[in-house]
Amino acid sequence: MPTYRVRYVSGPNMKLEVTQWEEIQAGSIEAALATKSSWPVETSMHFTSAWAKNPGTSLYHVDAWEAELVG
Repeated sequence: MPTYRVRYVSGPNMKLEVTQWEEIQAGSIEAALATKSSWPVETSMHFTSAWAKNPGTSLYHVDAWEAELVG
């Protein structure tokens, strides 16, 4: 089963902070993010990274979970 590094990022644009992270084994990147959030998921073109961004935030303040494939 693939392993994904999932981290929580938040803050004003250009000053984002990572406050939590862990490695999660899941069948897909969407499933890995679903363990942390029910927010909509946007994936990269190659499905090796994605984020679930809080739909209530703006371009100037981010509140999201990011995931990347690590193995």
